[in-house]
This record gives sequence, structure tokens and C-alpha cells, in this order.
Amino acid sequence: MAVFGVSLPFREQIAYFAQKLNLPTGHWTDIFHGEHARAFVVAGANRDAIVEDFRASLTKVTDEGMAYDQFLKDFDRIVETHGWSYRGGRNWRSRVIYQTNVATSWAAGRYKQMTDPAVRSYMPYWRYRHCDTVVHPRLQHLAWNGLVLPWDDGWWQTHYPPNGWGCHCWVEPLSRRDLARLGKTGPDPAPAINWTERRINTPTGPVTMKVPEGIDPGWGYNVGEAAWGRSEQALLMEQAAAWRPTEVPRRAAEANAPPLPDLPVDAPRAALAHPVPRGDVTALRAALRRAIGGDAADFTDPRGEPVRITQAVADHVIEAPDKRWDGREAFWPLIPELVTDPAEVWVDFAGNAASGRVAVRRRYVKVIKLGKVRSLGLVADAVDGYWVALTLFRGKPDYADTLRTGVRLWGRPEG
Repeated sequence: MAVFGVSLPFREQIAYFAQKLNLPTGHWTDIFHGEHARAFVVAGANRDAIVEDFRASLTKVTDEGMAYDQFLKDFDRIVETHGWSYRGGRNWRSRVIYQTNVATSWAAGRYKQMTDPAVRSYMPYWRYRHCDTVVHPRLQHLAWNGLVLPWDDGWWQTHYPPNGWGCHCWVEPLSRRDLARLGKTGPDPAPAINWTERRINTPTGPVTMKVPEGIDPGWGYNVGEAAWGRSEQALLMEQAAAWRPTEVPRRAAEANAPPLPDLPVDAPRAALAHPVPRGDVTALRAALRRAIGGDAADFTDPRGEPVRITQAVADHVIEAPDKRWDGREAFWPLIPELVTDPAEVWVDFAGNAASGRVAVRRRYVKVIKLGKVRSLGLVADAVDGYWVALTLFRGKPDYADTLRTGVRLWGRPEG
């Protein structure tokens, strides 16, 4: 497997990279393990435009076999265009981004090929291979070189390469004849998995996580299985629990996020429009038009990201009037400031139970005090720059904490 002299791309590798969803992040610990099979990230690239530019450049790598020296030119252009400040030196950081994406997409594509029923029937064994050109090999990876196990052995769930930053190891499928040529009458016994504790730094401080010995933190998973071996809905469940270390912040309480500010209602908000009579579709659309200033409107959040709001917000009510025609339209005048002046912005995965599809959503959260004990909570989701969901709740603001999940991208400065 040639990483810096990229071999010709193949369709499974291209398909793996194409299905990823762009996800801004602040730190490499923001997502872990199987989440990388669905999200395209560059650690520290916390704006959509930067992530999109890196995505476009690396797509040329997977689709066309663009070499590292050309990617380095793109890297310099992206850094200069966006004024991006990153950790580490230029050459080290650019190589990590390039090699990680090439290695994981290559491995995921090969997994797809090797687990094809016809292929695995003829080649039911996998052989761990260490790259001989590595100047400073990891001793543990070198010890696994030549190990032959059945393709579905549980050992591959944590040890399918790459197994660390800069790892060039790969897997070779073998037939029964190949096994005989190696002088083997059957597969090798699977090595014992020895777990060790590794200390890693996160935005909220250092934590300790358990990893298999010889594998870097964050790499103890099978990228191919995460990408192709489960339905997307099953992957979403995996992302929410099994793969993420409990020590890494996931929800507001775990991230030590401050309580949401309960903003007092002012006179204009107290005079908000009355709810539209049930069934009056024309009046409902007109209420949204007044709130956003037209049939559609573009707003910019505090991070400089665009959000486009259309009449789909009204259509959402019309589609299920028995559930959603509940007077929420009286609060639509607050929609623009929910985007432009939220209390917090989060980003997380979200799934549709019916379709099994997974999306990356930005979530805007705000709480406004209506009285001594009642508050109005506004929570909106945006996908690919479009407003896709709006939740309002009246009562105690604690409910908002159940929706403050994922990665906290932005919070209103205190004071």
C-alpha cells in the first residue's frame, strides 16, 4: 500500500469517502472510532468553509490519486484563505491529514471488497501485513506481521489496520491454497488482547482511556466494519454509546457547559402575535413570512455560518396539524435571533428511525424567561445550511439540557 505515492483509486474507496458528512470540530477528541466512518473532519477545522475546502482537496486524492506534493499546495492555499491556525508544524500537520484520510479510505474500500460474499468464500482468511518500507516500525505491529486469522475473527474488530497515526499496515486476503503455500494447515490462534490505559488531553483536561496494547488512542476500531458492516441506524447507535469513551464529553453536563442563561422577556416579545386559528394555512404561511421577512431568508450565526429558513417551517406544521398546530407560530418572530444570537451552538449526529439515514446537525439553543416560573425554550437544527427542525417548549428550562448534545461549538461569552 503506497500512501505517499498513491496507488490508483478504486470505486469502493471513492464510495467510502463520498458518503462522509462534513463535521466542524475543535479538537481531535471531539469524535471517536466508528464516528469517523460517517464524518469527515480535520481536527481544529471548526468552520464549514474550511472543512469543505479540505474535503474538496482530499476528494481529488481518493478520486484521482492526487499526490501529496499537490495536496501540500492545497493545504497552504486553504490555510492562507481562511487564516487557519493549527497545531503542529506545516509538514507534519499536512502529512497527518493526507495520510490519515488516504489510509482509512483505502482500508475501508478494501474491507468492502474482501467481505464480498464471493471473495470471502474463496479467500476466507486475512493476513496482517506490516509495511517493510517503514523506517521506525512499531514493535507490536511488526510482531503481528504474517498473522493469519479467519476474516470474521473478533480480533479484527479492534486490530484491523491502520492502527495508529502514520500506520501503513494492511490486510491481505488468502485462499486455502495460499494458506498451504505458507506452510499452514489452518489459521493462527488469535493473540490475546491486552488492554492498557493511555492518557490523552481533551478540551476539558486530561483523561485516561483503555486501548488495546500497540494501538494508538482513537484507532482501536475496524474502519471497514464501521462503514459497511452495519446499517446506518445501527452505526448511529454505536456512535452514541459503544465506541465513545465515557470520559470524553458528550452532553452538556459531561462537558461542564455552563447553565443556559435565562434571558428576561422584553416589551416587544410580550406583545408577540396571537396563534393562528387551526387550519388557516394562508394565515400560517403569512405569519412565517412576517417573522423572517419573506418566503425565504438567509441569516448568519455567531460563527459566521449561514442558515437559510424557508416556508418548510410552516409546511412542517401543516403536515401534522394534530400534533404541531399548537400555537408555536406565535413565537416565530423569535426565529431570526435564535440563529443570530443563540445562547449556544452544538453539532451532533442525528438519525431518522424510519429511513435509517444519518445526518450531521448544527443545533441552536436559547431560553427566554416568560414569567417567574415559566420559560420559553427554542431549539433549532440546521443541516447543510438549511433550517430543518424547530422545537419550542414552555416550562422549566431544564429540558434544554436533553438537547445540548454532541460537540459544543460556540457559547455566548459570559458577563
